Amino acid sequence: MEAEKRKALSSYLRDIRDPRRRQGRIYPLASILTMLTLAAVNGESTLRGMWKWVEQHWEQIRDRLELEWAESPPQYGTLWNVMARVELRHVEEAVRRWLKDSLGEAISVDAKSLRGSRRELPALSVVVAAGQKVQLVLAQEEVKGENVIEAALRLIQGLPLEGRVVTLDAGLNQREIADAIVKKGAPT
Repeated sequence: MEAEKRKALSSYLRDIRDPRRRQGRIYPLASILTMLTLAAVNGESTLRGMWKWVEQHWEQIRDRLELEWAESPPQYGTLWNVMARVELRHVEEAVRRWLKDSLGEAISVDAKSLRGSRRELPALSVVVAAGQKVQLVLAQEEVKGENVIEAALRLIQGLPLEGRVVTLDAGLNQREIADAIVKKGAPT
């Protein structure tokens, strides 16, 4: 049986309308958004940091971005121009569609205290949802005060659970959480 092939994120990003004029479009919008996403996934949080990451890894990523003809990455000004004009809600929608289609059947929800966050204050605690098939953290919610259940309920509200199996760590196995999961369309 052949393994199921997932569509790449870039194929979802191709559906976004390019706000630039045709003249001067050297790099396709989907390629720019994909390279910025790669940089963000690798820890870059600013546009300049993402640009520098793309420059450092250009030889490794350009073929996968279908830009094998481009000898160098786009300039910082190009990235800035694109990000100033593109509607981020369209990018978010494309990423959501990709995740929904790529997630698979199972999502794990777990509560964690982040190592190294405890000094003189209480440790930072979060509830995390991870897609088992894509092996990515899908969302996280900070635990405010001591109420892990409320944080888990907030997290569940933003997840696409219809038709998916949801596993919980033992501390989250509560009636309120189970009811919220079933209401979101997960199988009973």
